[in-house]
This record gives sequence, structure tokens and C-alpha cells, in this order.
Amino acid sequence: MHIADIRKRAEAFLRETRKEWYEVGAGLKEDVRLSEIFAEYADLFTRGNVEALAALAGSEEDEAERLRLAELRGFLTLAHIRNATRESSEQALLFETRTMVKTSDGESIPYRQSAVALLNEPDRRKRGFLENARCEALAEKNTFLEQTHRTTHEMADDLGFEGYLGMMTALKRYPLAPVRDEMARFLERTEALYSEAMGEAMREAGVPPSSALRHDAQYLSRGAKYDGLFPAEKIETSARAVCASMGLDLQAEGRVRLDIEDRPLKSPRAFCASLRVPEEVYLVIRPRGGYDDYSAFWHELGHALHFAGVAADAPFEWKRLGDNSVTEGFAMLFDHLLLEPLWLEDVLGGEASDYAAFLAHHALFELYMLRRYAAKIDYELTLHQGAELGGKDAAYREKLSAATCVDYPEVSYLDDVDPFFYCANYLRAWMLQAQVAEALKTKFGERWWANQKSGGFLTEIWRDGQRHDGDSLSRHLGYRQLTTEPLEAQIRNLIPR
Repeated sequence: MHIADIRKRAEAFLRETRKEWYEVGAGLKEDVRLSEIFAEYADLFTRGNVEALAALAGSEEDEAERLRLAELRGFLTLAHIRNATRESSEQALLFETRTMVKTSDGESIPYRQSAVALLNEPDRRKRGFLENARCEALAEKNTFLEQTHRTTHEMADDLGFEGYLGMMTALKRYPLAPVRDEMARFLERTEALYSEAMGEAMREAGVPPSSALRHDAQYLSRGAKYDGLFPAEKIETSARAVCASMGLDLQAEGRVRLDIEDRPLKSPRAFCASLRVPEEVYLVIRPRGGYDDYSAFWHELGHALHFAGVAADAPFEWKRLGDNSVTEGFAMLFDHLLLEPLWLEDVLGGEASDYAAFLAHHALFELYMLRRYAAKIDYELTLHQGAELGGKDAAYREKLSAATCVDYPEVSYLDDVDPFFYCANYLRAWMLQAQVAEALKTKFGERWWANQKSGGFLTEIWRDGQRHDGDSLSRHLGYRQLTTEPLEAQIRNLIPR
């Protein structure tokens, strides 16, 4: 297939898959027809196209074109593998959507709903019963996840890479080891702060820190007692006001389309669906209230504004591909406004004292998630050393439990894995957003979200889409490299000692 045709077909494929996910998540339809879409584009995800792109990228002398070809090669390679593992992946998805689990009261509820029920169950005994039921179901789902894992590793070898890790080294814009190493240093520096704060939170909840389990941390992170601070009816109006104060339009002159209609099958969590970049981006929300609702909405708003801000004439690769640490970084820039005391006062009213307890709580579980993801990248580098899975479940439990100070169940050792090291994108995004926020404060003041010029500053960066990776964007902002130090400083300022 000619390179121009590959780009055209790849863009059409992404548009169709994004539309499918949007319609299902928005509650407009029930069935996902991803298999049909992959079948329609079978001519795109061929080994011949994958090898042709590898050869072209390796021989291209123009740096800009070489980077574009490298991104396209990575996309086709991983899509080729996803297509080959589609059956086991869909079986895992169907198992999850069709499985029922029993509560301690004998009620049968959908597996997916049980995750929400667990977050909202204050009774530790009932929570433990539900967690065990979920783990029993997950043990069955692992049959499909194991097949996907083994097939993926076999295909990496068959495509000529030095295993799965060799494939990631060849296809990612950045190396994984520095991310793991930076997070290892972060774990060491925050160990005392975290163990003290999490231990105190567990004791207040009546949970002995020495016997804290994963579901205890999940329940505590929910922070239901702070829901009253975040009324559902203020989400959209506050977003419009903040965007206007930054010199931005929430709907980007019609390119961002708000889907706020309530439908029975609509996802309870906000999400962003970029059907056509930058022309057609959906921000879907079903407001319920609570800080988790706000955090999810503002995260997806960051994605939506970024996608809608990409230059219309940007190449396909910078609109759709590139280092996702960048778009995740802008999403996190906006959701991390909930860690800004002044922003909470400006947007929700009240005084600093109204938010002090919430901020300490939110900062603690921000730290929990960072430490959890630090353990995840370390574990996933261990997991993907080969196709064999013996002992990997024990490694998962050991690394996650040590980092978070709560006992993780071994059965989640494959379910709690981001395909193709997406966890590294999240970690780099965490670092990047803190640096962007620090730069915004330096340029436009502590209340940068209230400065009309801040929107223009971001808009200029957004025009490039993901042409630049997280590292080069960090250097553009005046930093030597991506680092956790600004983020760590923010967390330390909010958690009382």
C-alpha cells in the first residue's frame, strides 16, 4: 500500500473506532462492533505494511519525515498485534460485561458495577466479601488475558524484535528505564511521608495499617464525605467560566461538542472522544456530583481542548499519534486544578479553611496513585521479560504492596496492566503537567487560570498536537528533563505533618 493511502486509511480507521467507543460510552448503542471495523481495515494491518514502514523509517534522511514514518510504523505494528489478539481480548471484555458477582447480602450485581459498589461500601466486612467475589471472577478472566499476553510476546519475536521489551525500545519515542529509575527515587524520597500519612488515614477509618488491603485504600480514596463541596450542577458552568477567564472557549468554536444528555446506558464517568482532530471532539459527561466526578471531567476537558486546538493542517501523525505523555499531560494539568486551594475558592466559593481537609485527602491519594504507578512500571518491566508467567503474580503482589503499604491480590497481575506500557505515558504526564503548571505560575501568576494570556500560551503549544514528545516540551519550558520534583513539592505542601 502506498504511504499516502496508509495514512488515509489509518486516519479513517481511528475515526471509526473512536466513533464506536463514543456511541457505546454515550449510551447511544449497546454492542461494540470493533471486530467488524478491524475486518474492514484488514488491508491496513498487514505484516507487509509493517515491514515496509520499518524499512522506510530506517532509510529516510529528512528528520521530520523520519519521525512521522516511525510513528506510523509503531501504530501499524501495535495495531497488527491488537488485530491478531482481538479474539482473546474481546473474550475478556465480554466476560467482564456479562459476569455477575454476589454481594454479602446475596444480591447478584454486574462485575463492572461491583467496582463502583466496592468504592462506596463503608462496611469493611462487606467490602472484603465483594473483593473476594471480584477476585474469583477475575481468575476466570485471566484465562483470556494470559492468551493475549503470550500471543503478543510471540508476535514480537516473530516480527524480528528482541522480545517484547525490544519491541517497545524500538517503537517508543523515549526509553522506559529512566522513567522507572526516576520513580524509584520518588518512592524513596516520599516513603516516610506516605507511610505516616496513609497509616494515619487507615487508623482513622478503623483499619490496622499492618493489615490494610487494596479495597481499603480504594474505599478511602473515594472521599465521599467531601462530595458536598462539588455540586454536579456547577461542573459545566464552572468550566465555561474558567475557560473564559483564560481566554478560551469551552467548546472551541463548535469543535468540542458537549454531550450532557442523560441516558440509561451512558457511562457514569466523563470521557473524551476525538472523532476528527481538530474538527469533531466529544466531551461526554453524566454529572452526579463529587470530587471524583469533577476530576474526571476536568481531565477529559484537557484532552478535548488539546485535540480541538491542533492545527487543521497538521500531519496525521501529529494529530493522532506521537507521544501520548503530551495529551495526558494537558489532561492532568486541568484535573490537577483540584489540588490548587486558590482555584477551589475561585470556582466553588468559600474560604481556604473549607478545603483544607479535602486537599490533604486528595494529595494523599495523589501520592498513593503515583506510588502505585511507580510500582506498576517496575512490575511491567519484570512481567515483559518473557512470555512465561510463572511467578509473575507473586512479583506483582510484592511490588504493588510494598509501594502502597496495602496488600494487593496476586490475581490482578494481568488485569492491572496497561497495554504497551501506557503506564509510562501516565507517569511522564504527571511530571510534565507539574512543570507546565509551574511555568504558567511563573509567567501569569499563582492564579494563572484567571489570566487571559494563559490560554494563548497553551493554544500555541496545542497547535503542534503531539509533534514534540514530553521531553522536548519539558526542555521548551526551561527544564533540563522530566522530573517528579515539582509534583512532589506540591504534594508535600498539602499533606500536614
